[in-house]
Amino acid sequence: MKSRLISILSLIFLAGFLAACGSAPFSQTEGNGSFTTTYPSQFLTGDVYILKDHEKINGNISGIGTTLIIEDGAVVMGNISLVGGSLEINGRVMGDVNVFAGTTTIDDSAIITGSINQILNQTTTSPKASIGGEINTFIIPFSGDGKIGKNILNILEWMKPGFWVVLQLIRISFLILATLLATALFTDPTFRVISAVRTNPAVSWGVGVVISFAVPIISLVLIVTICLSPIGLILLLAYLIGIIWSWSVLSNIVGEQMTRWLHLGWNKEGTAVFGALLTGILISLISLIPFGGLLINSTLCAIGLGGIIFSRFGTAKS
Repeated sequence: MKSRLISILSLIFLAGFLAACGSAPFSQTEGNGSFTTTYPSQFLTGDVYILKDHEKINGNISGIGTTLIIEDGAVVMGNISLVGGSLEINGRVMGDVNVFAGTTTIDDSAIITGSINQILNQTTTSPKASIGGEINTFIIPFSGDGKIGKNILNILEWMKPGFWVVLQLIRISFLILATLLATALFTDPTFRVISAVRTNPAVSWGVGVVISFAVPIISLVLIVTICLSPIGLILLLAYLIGIIWSWSVLSNIVGEQMTRWLHLGWNKEGTAVFGALLTGILISLISLIPFGGLLINSTLCAIGLGGIIFSRFGTAKS
């Protein structure tokens, strides 16, 4: 069942969008229904879209935050995948219906050859509608039979101290490895970023905070509006790399300061690992703070992000 959940999520969030890239949306207003009109795969955002009688989509439909109406006599020759939208089906869908966080109405004349897969979605189905597959309802993090109490207990299982400790150990180990690689393989760029942070800590923090909010939003807008734009994906990837690099920089700063206080004559790699260990423990302890832990950790990470920008990604000396 877990594999099925993963496949459904992948279909909704990835395959649906890929299948509908690059096509112009079909009519949002009244049109001439006296002849058959065929449209290619569609990617829809916002607004209300109506597929009318004698109209056909020769492919898939996917959308975000949109209202989609398939009238009686209309045909979709593929899958429908909607996120946060409203769907009404009176016509034929020759594929699956995948819906996440929205509402769906299957009326009397609807014919669906595939299955209906829904997550956090409210579906009203007419007993006269024809559905060839199954109606699968998934509850995050596990699929279930509607027993809310059972799923709450499952979530609480994830929050047990033992599981939390394992997660933190994995995170600390990853931070140590990333810091060691950054220090050993990219020594000069990393220490240029460290120098930039030490020279302008306040300005680095301010710039990092702006980047922390702006870059993810800009990346997602580019991905959604231009349909998986390479620019948006590259920008998001660069941001994730920047976060890892930022924590590596902060780990080096912490390691240098602590070894100086303790009068330890370690080399740069040993100092970096020691700093990463201390920084990882600090991050884990901060994450225990309800609601504010993530914000505090993001604020600390922003200092390193600003240093990366000031050093021109580690290419310029401060």
